[in-house]
Amino acid sequence: MASTHVVPRAYIWGFADTIRAGLEGRAEPITAFGRPYLDAGPRYFFPGMIALKLPIGMSVLVLIGLGLFFRRRLPSERYAGLAIVLGALLLFLLVLSLGSTYGGIRHALPVVVLLAIFGGVAIQMGFASNSMFLKAAVATALVGAAASALPVIRPWEYFNEIIGGEKNAYLYFSDEGVDLGQRGKELAEYYHRVLEPSGEVPILFYGPIGEPEKKARHLDWLGLDAKRDETRRSSGRFSGTVLIDARFLGKKPFWDSASLRDTAPSARFGNLFVFRGTCACGAILAPGFYEDAISKIYAEKPDLEAGERLLRQSVILDPSAFFAFIELGNVCIKRGSREDALGAYAGALQHAPNDPELRRSIEEQIKIVSSEPLDQVPELRDPFLE
Repeated sequence: MASTHVVPRAYIWGFADTIRAGLEGRAEPITAFGRPYLDAGPRYFFPGMIALKLPIGMSVLVLIGLGLFFRRRLPSERYAGLAIVLGALLLFLLVLSLGSTYGGIRHALPVVVLLAIFGGVAIQMGFASNSMFLKAAVATALVGAAASALPVIRPWEYFNEIIGGEKNAYLYFSDEGVDLGQRGKELAEYYHRVLEPSGEVPILFYGPIGEPEKKARHLDWLGLDAKRDETRRSSGRFSGTVLIDARFLGKKPFWDSASLRDTAPSARFGNLFVFRGTCACGAILAPGFYEDAISKIYAEKPDLEAGERLLRQSVILDPSAFFAFIELGNVCIKRGSREDALGAYAGALQHAPNDPELRRSIEEQIKIVSSEPLDQVPELRDPFLE
């Protein structure tokens, strides 16, 4: 596709990223059913996610529709079409079970649509049936689904009552289906009403709201002015206000915000949490230094000295991010320091997850760095960059 220019280059990039990220996964920390994972959750993640995300009433309608289908209670002309729908549904679930889970329910929306067809079958048959029991069951399920789901204005925040609804779901899941930056307006309103009048500069750690949107909303945050904020950013203890996406509070294999997870927030707007006081915020501040380092290392004119300094600050604040050590080792190779490179890769191996292939690659890199000329040593792949 790339060589023939059959489609625009942007489409090829998006297509490749969808296949790689959707099927292979990203080295992102995921909390699923209350347990931390890297890359992807368990195989049953998507069936469980659908069960917890759909209103219970809708799930009941789907089960009624499937029951009518398997018990042969439908007009004969419907079975061929519904069999195709069921086959597509099962095949899609099979692909999802082998793929990445970081996207959460949004990756499974085609399955939800197909399931809704069976819910529609239940509704139609219920209203057409002479059975009062079936009519009552369908009507009750419809009312229950509407009563639980319609009051939730932001559907990404919705979870049904099985795990406590929207209130506690963030403790069990951290995928993008928990929040997709839906509380930007509330964040800006809180900042301008409470923080701006006193000149307080908070930590903003809220999902996909990036720097352009923060500036467009006229926000100030720790890290916007590197010189001004250097001392406060470099300390593992922070005193002030933290505004954070709830999905970053679940258990994670690295950059785990354990100190805030067990703390009651001062305010909450859906899945936007506000904490005020003093906290151990190394896990929140470390990602910023890592990202700043990446921008220095991979710039058109790389600044390896600044990149190394920022990476060292990141691993001091929170050493659990093994990939930050990998990048540090790669930088040390470029500047010709064998001892520093070996120390960095040793840190990566110490904190790497129990992934045999990943650990083997780090061990092999340590052997190569120990014995080969540094100008002939390739960089070690940083999976988190992808």
